[in-house]
Amino acid sequence: MKLPLLSGRQVVRALKRMGFEEVSRKGSHLKMKHFDGRLIVFPFHDEVDRFTLKGALTDAEVELDDFLKVVR
Repeated sequence: MKLPLLSGRQVVRALKRMGFEEVSRKGSHLKMKHFDGRLIVFPFHDEVDRFTLKGALTDAEVELDDFLKVVR
């Protein structure tokens, strides 16, 4: 399934709904951590590249279908 083009804010809101919390920001990169220890780092841009986001979600063991359910 293809990811929609999302902004950094939309990604943050979706990840917060999934239980992630913001840990730090350095430059344009945002680091979020889940209570079970999973970590995701992605660029906080006006438009987050689909390929980059998909890779970050894979690294954080977030299922694409679960992520798409919480994106609004």
